[in-house]
Amino acid sequence: MGTASSSIRSMILLGLAAIVLIANGAQADPGSQMPPPKVGVLTLQTENVDVLASYPGRAVANREVEIRAQVSGILLSREYVEGDQVEAGQALFRIDPRIYEAKVNQAKADLHNANALLARAQRDWQRIASLYERNVASEKDRDDAKSALEVAKAGVEVANAQLETVSIDLDYTEVRAPIGGVVGLRQVSEGNLIRTGDLLTTITEVDPIQVQFTFSVSDPFAHSPALRAGPGSTAPATVELADGEILVGEINFHDVRIDPATDTIRARALFDNPDHRLSPNAFVRIRINVDHRDNAIVIPEPATASGPEPGSRIVWVVDDANQVAQRLVQLGPLTEKGVIVEEGLKAGERIVVRGIVKLREGMTVNIGSDDGAANETDGQS
Repeated sequence: MGTASSSIRSMILLGLAAIVLIANGAQADPGSQMPPPKVGVLTLQTENVDVLASYPGRAVANREVEIRAQVSGILLSREYVEGDQVEAGQALFRIDPRIYEAKVNQAKADLHNANALLARAQRDWQRIASLYERNVASEKDRDDAKSALEVAKAGVEVANAQLETVSIDLDYTEVRAPIGGVVGLRQVSEGNLIRTGDLLTTITEVDPIQVQFTFSVSDPFAHSPALRAGPGSTAPATVELADGEILVGEINFHDVRIDPATDTIRARALFDNPDHRLSPNAFVRIRINVDHRDNAIVIPEPATASGPEPGSRIVWVVDDANQVAQRLVQLGPLTEKGVIVEEGLKAGERIVVRGIVKLREGMTVNIGSDDGAANETDGQS
């Protein structure tokens, strides 16, 4: 037993010695050390920039029209493809026109009869007036002829009005689009009896399209001319779609009233939307040029990271020895080139804009590129 125990102890000691030798060999091998991480940096400079404000908004159809029947009758046909773009004046539905054609023919006959009565009344008036001047006809005969002429003229006007009314009704049997837009599902099938006022379909105008949004009365830019734009004083605005496409439009309305429930003001922008990329009821973020800053320090927003305190932000600053250190920064509003730094950085300093995820305080880095652009950043938060 003693001999076996001694053998086991000897094997354990030999194993430990081997581990120590391997560890020492690894430390001695210079090739096993990790090289400094390669990062992209940006050398800060002051510049003049436009300030952007971003607000959540909702896309709204520029116009939405309900297409309703204006006469009663049997629906004969649907003349459009549901979901298609239609133009103003395009035929959508046909209602059986026969009863209205008959009414038009009757009105035309009534007008013809009224014109015949008017012609006879004019002849009677001319004859009686001539006889009255020669003292052959009495004053009563003259007055009766004049009254008959006036009644005949009124009869023609009534007949003309009746013909116009039934002609309008006949025109309404051909239901046409009052505006251009995307036409919706039919609400009534062909063959059904429809009555005046029945909903047939809807047309939604989505080019242009509105984006409605609100901003707080305490917003730092609430009194900016851009947010106060309206008729005769528009301001540019942009919306970024999910695929990165930018729609350019303009603010054309702001409400003079404050919503007492939310302490906000409502505004609206209008955007061209020829390909219908933006749909009604979609939620978007609208960006507006609300101010201008001279000599500002601007950095790519993804170059910042979460700081030690909730809501704080830091950047990694590179010194002359290429060592990095965290720096707390106070961020300001957005611009087209990035975010303005209100406090914490100055012109001439270098910050890391690519590779920030692998950095540690005091680490030496390998500068891979200088003056890195915003699109070279990690996108870390």
